[in-house]
Amino acid sequence: MVRRSRSALQEELLRLLQPPVPQRAGLLSERVAPVLAEIASRLAGRPADEVVVALESAIRDAGGAPDLRALEEFAEQIQAGENPFA
Repeated sequence: MVRRSRSALQEELLRLLQPPVPQRAGLLSERVAPVLAEIASRLAGRPADEVVVALESAIRDAGGAPDLRALEEFAEQIQAGENPFA
């Protein structure tokens, strides 16, 4: 089960209240964030090794160079049912 710290409505309101920043939209982290959140939701509770592969692939597909140490930490949280990208 995925644990969320904020309600979906609150998240959407915060997103709508943020002014658009064109430079931010071009950042790799901003482009890949929705994909990572979806992977975390879909693979919640799965083995961390499997999660790392999916996260690494998503980052490489977006043109990035993944930090495997960070991905391993995120994967452990996802394995525990948390979504660090939500």
